[in-house]
Amino acid sequence: MSTSVIASSETLMNTLRSQVLSCQLPLLSAVLRQPGQALWPLLGPIDSGTLLLDSPEDQTPDDLTTLENWLRNRPQLNVLLFSEDSSKGLFVRAMRAGVREVLPLPPNPQELALSLRRWADSAPALQASTSPSRVGRLVAFMGCKGGNGTSFVATNMAHIIATEHDRACAFVDLDLQCGDASFYLSSGTNINTLSDLTRQIDRLDAQLLTSCLHAVTPRLNLLAAPNDLESAVAISAQDIDKVLSLVRSLNDHVVVDLPRGLNALSLKVLDMADVVYVVMQNNTPDVRDAQRLIGMMRSLGYSDNKLRLLVNRHAPDGWVSLGELEKTVGLKVSKTIPHNAQWVGEALHTGQPLSLIHDHNAVIHALREATSDLLNMQPQKSRSWVQRWMGKAA
Repeated sequence: MSTSVIASSETLMNTLRSQVLSCQLPLLSAVLRQPGQALWPLLGPIDSGTLLLDSPEDQTPDDLTTLENWLRNRPQLNVLLFSEDSSKGLFVRAMRAGVREVLPLPPNPQELALSLRRWADSAPALQASTSPSRVGRLVAFMGCKGGNGTSFVATNMAHIIATEHDRACAFVDLDLQCGDASFYLSSGTNINTLSDLTRQIDRLDAQLLTSCLHAVTPRLNLLAAPNDLESAVAISAQDIDKVLSLVRSLNDHVVVDLPRGLNALSLKVLDMADVVYVVMQNNTPDVRDAQRLIGMMRSLGYSDNKLRLLVNRHAPDGWVSLGELEKTVGLKVSKTIPHNAQWVGEALHTGQPLSLIHDHNAVIHALREATSDLLNMQPQKSRSWVQRWMGKAA
C-alpha cells in the first residue's frame, strides 16, 4: 500500500518520508506545502493508500472541508492528520471529515511507526470484510433488571473466548446510555467509540472500523459505547446492522452487551444474534421481570433454542430456588454464577477482567464453564502463576 506525504515544513516532510521508508513502505510522493497554499491541488494524484498530512492550525478548517469532499468518493484512502491541536473538538471534526487518525506534532517516531504498520496491515482485513464466506457467531447479553451484573458476565466471557480459547473476538457495547464495558475491560482508556464510527457510516470499511476499536488483547477488541447522550440517540438500527455485519466478517465471535429495554436497536441485534443470554438473579423481582422479558421474546418469534437463562450472583439460600425460577419463567437455567463480592469487586474497581485479578475462585471457574458450553468445548485448565506471568495458556 503506497504512502503520500504533504507537509508544511521541509524538516517535517523529511522526517515523515524517512519514517515511511524505515517501515519499508512504498512512498508515492512527498510534497512541501507552501504557506497559505490550498490543499485541493495537492491531492490530485492521491486516490488510495495512506496520506500523512500536516495541516497548519489556521488552515485546518478549510483542509477538513476539502478532505470531506475529497474522501466521499475515495473510501480506500486513509488520512493521518498531524496537528498541534490535541482538543476533542478537532478530533470530532477530523473524524467527521473522514480522517482515520489524528497524531500530535512533533510526531512520536514509535507511535507513527505503529500507525503506519496498522494501516498497512489493514489492507488484507478490507478484503476479508468484502467476503461473505466468514460470518462470526453473534452472542447477545441482556439483563432482565439493571444492576444484576450483565456487563461483568459478558465482558469476562468475551475475555475468556479471546485469551483462553484463542478466538478472534470483538466486544460491542450497545448499552448506549450506561455502557460500562470500556471500564471493565480497559479501565476506560479507549479513545474512539461507536458514535465515531456511525458518524461516517457511508464510509464504513475495515480500516475505519480498526481506527475505532480498542485492542484489549491481541485477540480481543472493544467497540465502546458513546460518551454522551447526544451521540447515542443519533445511532440508528440501520447503522447497527452495518457495523455488526462488518464486525462479524472479521471475527470468530462478536459479544454484544444490550440495555435492559427492548427498542429498535436491541431488536435488530436480537434478530441477528445466534445466542441470547438473559441474565438475572434468583430474587423475586428478577423472576417477575425475566418472565415478562422471555414472554416478549417468544412473542417476537425467538425460539427457546436461541435463549439461554443465566443466573448471576446465585445464592443457594436465595428467595427463589432454581426449580421455582425455571417453573415460573418457563425456561431451564443454562448456568449459574456464584456470588463472591471480594474478587468481583476488586475486578470492577480496577477495571480488569477477573482472571487477571484472581485466577482461582468459584466465579471465574463458573464463567469458564459457561464459555466452554457456549463454544461446545471442554473448559480450559487453570493456569499456574508462572504461566500467567509468561502469558502462556496451560
